[in-house]
Amino acid sequence: MDNQFMKREVLSLETQSRMSRYHSDEEPEAPQQSAPTESYQRRPGLARWLALLFAILTITLGLRFTAFNATYTAGVVSRSSVGEKIINRLNDNLDSYGVSGSPVTTSVAEPFIAQGVERLYGQAVTAIDTTDLATAIKTQAAQTGVTASDKFINRVSQDAQKQTKSTLNASAMMAAMTKVQLARRVNYWLMLASALLAVVTLIYAVGMHHFLGSLGPGLTLGGFLAGVVSIGGFFFAPFAITSTSGLATTLMTTVARSGLSVVIFIGVTEVVLGLLVMLGHRTFRRE
Repeated sequence: MDNQFMKREVLSLETQSRMSRYHSDEEPEAPQQSAPTESYQRRPGLARWLALLFAILTITLGLRFTAFNATYTAGVVSRSSVGEKIINRLNDNLDSYGVSGSPVTTSVAEPFIAQGVERLYGQAVTAIDTTDLATAIKTQAAQTGVTASDKFINRVSQDAQKQTKSTLNASAMMAAMTKVQLARRVNYWLMLASALLAVVTLIYAVGMHHFLGSLGPGLTLGGFLAGVVSIGGFFFAPFAITSTSGLATTLMTTVARSGLSVVIFIGVTEVVLGLLVMLGHRTFRRE
């Protein structure tokens, strides 16, 4: 019995030693490490630079198509007190010819005013389409029993051009418009430079995987800056615009305020659009 007991003990010890050697030969498993996740990096400097470019682009682009555009300016002038004086004089001339009823309206006189504004802006003067003027005169003349021939309409058209030219293209107005022409050129080059820099910046933001992260704050802050600058210009325009002619000062102030009102609206739109982009980017990043 003792011999069998001893054999069992020896076998159990040999088994334990073999198992210990087997387990010691196995390499311990390395603890699993989670893959490092890249955290989102904010780039406020890039967003601020883009906001400045958007603000400049908004102001210059808005003024390019409003205050520095002959067609838009003609519409503003035709609805102003200056345009009202021109229209009244044209209707008085027609009344002296026997055509009463004031057939010349704002829309009829606008092409003639636009031609005068083109001269002020140093642009090529376009030919005037007298179709609306001829229709208005013939309709009103038929009601008063007067025959309006083509020769008569041509004479009225020439008188209208002379009237607008004498009012808008006076020597005092031309002297004041030299500053406006310089401002138009500076505005044009600033618009091109800011547009090109904005495109390059957005391409860089795409390469940095920060397009929406820069576009949203850039639009929001840029629209806000454009709106603030335009509001300041709207209220300080009468003090900033000075001329030897009261007519030139009145016209430039009216046109400038009208253009800045459009820029303010565009700035508010950019703020709303920028907030939407920021909200969409934040939701997308969370998902």
